[in-house]
Amino acid sequence: MTRLQAITLALVLAGLGYALWVLVSLAPLPTADVRSQRTPAPTEQAEYQHDTSTAPATTTISVPLVSTAELPVIVADPSEEAEPEDTPYIPPIAPSISTPTYSGDLSDHQAYQAYQSGEMDKMKQDYIAAVDKKVARLELLLEKGVRHKLPEQQLQEAREKIQGLRAMQKQLRRELAQ
Repeated sequence: MTRLQAITLALVLAGLGYALWVLVSLAPLPTADVRSQRTPAPTEQAEYQHDTSTAPATTTISVPLVSTAELPVIVADPSEEAEPEDTPYIPPIAPSISTPTYSGDLSDHQAYQAYQSGEMDKMKQDYIAAVDKKVARLELLLEKGVRHKLPEQQLQEAREKIQGLRAMQKQLRRELAQ
């Protein structure tokens, strides 16, 4: 066996092992018993007698139950604010917005710099506005982590992220004030 074949075999066996582990670790699906009576098929002719004495009268088939109550919400109503603690974040689905392009003369360096400066100011304002929502969400997650007794290293990382976002917000506010 060549080295390449041995590596390939090891990868295939590892993949099969992982697939088996996933199947074993999954929760079993709820099932319902479906009972059906055997009826003779229309193709059976009178001259051919099929022996049904050994066949059972009923057959049990397991069918997974599907409940619409358990299906995830794909698109949330934008008017309702979801609990960040209970539901995962699903970004809103919206049509792509075309970015405004510079419509002036590209050979006019000062006009283009003014356009770029305006775009940077808009971006900074958008960042400043988004920080408050993000920090509120991170603080809720931090409180949840404290309740669930997460390791102090992870809690400290969240605190540092919050401090970093606030510091950047202050810096951008100073830059816009100048």
